[in-house]
Amino acid sequence: MLASMDGGFQAMKSDSQSDLKVVTTPTFEWLAENARQCRHRMLVASPFVNSGVIQVMDLTQGSVTRSLITRTDLRDFATGASSLEALCILAKNGVEVSSLGGLHAKMYIFDDTCALVTSANATNSGLRRNLECGLATRDSRIVAQLSRTLLRGFDFEVPRLMNAPALERLKLALSSVKASISQATQVHVTDAEPEFSVTDDDALLAGFRGWTNLALRGVLALPPGNFELEELVKVCEPLATLEYPKNRHVQAKIRQQLQILRGHGIVEFVNYQGVYRRTM
Repeated sequence: MLASMDGGFQAMKSDSQSDLKVVTTPTFEWLAENARQCRHRMLVASPFVNSGVIQVMDLTQGSVTRSLITRTDLRDFATGASSLEALCILAKNGVEVSSLGGLHAKMYIFDDTCALVTSANATNSGLRRNLECGLATRDSRIVAQLSRTLLRGFDFEVPRLMNAPALERLKLALSSVKASISQATQVHVTDAEPEFSVTDDDALLAGFRGWTNLALRGVLALPPGNFELEELVKVCEPLATLEYPKNRHVQAKIRQQLQILRGHGIVEFVNYQGVYRRTM
């Protein structure tokens, strides 16, 4: 078996073949059994979620710590691929909800005893209807490695914890995002990607506070097209001088906020030399 080890790959032999089990549809049954037996921690990673993940997490008992790592890309919410409302409910119910942009892995980890790596998203379709397949392990070494990999954000970026108020504010931002597919595209391409636009800048801005709000104002003030970090900093510096006069590290703060805005699908890298573009 191959296990990720500090950014590389290293062969890791299981003590016995019985440590591995194939889990197919309905994945919910395997998750339900292990959720009921969970005593300390349940950790889920899934890019897309809806009420399906709530149903699984509600099966835990007692003082189990429940954590979810997911995407908070407004485009996913706008198309219905994922549910912001489900995240708000989870956060209100004490689940630790963290955002990790670019997440595609689906993992379900219970205590330090078992883990499932699968194709199944934490959605009703993924857990009950779609034809999904995964491998479950009870090898404690592999379970621990999977947990570390998730919590470190695959050594790409540490998942960002989002509390209930922050998730609720995202609803304001989401109300301004429109997804559409042109009629010409619909005729020629059956799986066309939608185009996204912002219908109300003020509503979008209302979804964010502090430095993130400031950086987003700067992004919205830039002309259409690609932009570099330095261009955005020039726009944001006068705002920062007024609102954060004691801060002397504006460029570093703006770079951090761009990472957050990327996680919400508002901007994206054009390349890795500091060139960005708006996505909507």
